[in-house]
Amino acid sequence: MFANTRGELCEATGSNVFVVKDGFVATPPASSGCLLGVTRALVLELCAGLGIPAGEPALPLGALAGADEAFLTSSTREVQPVSAVDGTALPSAPGPVTARLARAFTELVGRDPDP
Repeated sequence: MFANTRGELCEATGSNVFVVKDGFVATPPASSGCLLGVTRALVLELCAGLGIPAGEPALPLGALAGADEAFLTSSTREVQPVSAVDGTALPSAPGPVTARLARAFTELVGRDPDP
């Protein structure tokens, strides 16, 4: 996972990053310099449709270490849980929010291969 020049969480190699804390799903905003992936946008739409609170706040790089859950998204990874950050295990991988979004994304792609 990479930080931008301001030390904020930005993205991963070829993937967008999401952090879940207290049930809130956060992903870095466009102003972080991250690539605005299609899968990222679809996951944010799924959050809205499922009633999962989500947003795009600026996140310090340390937000990963304090996360309840984290996951990556991309067209090849879809929704992939993150189990550890810098060798430290996250409390849950996949956590309940990540698992719910992964299932919803799989169902979405099953209904429409080109959402």
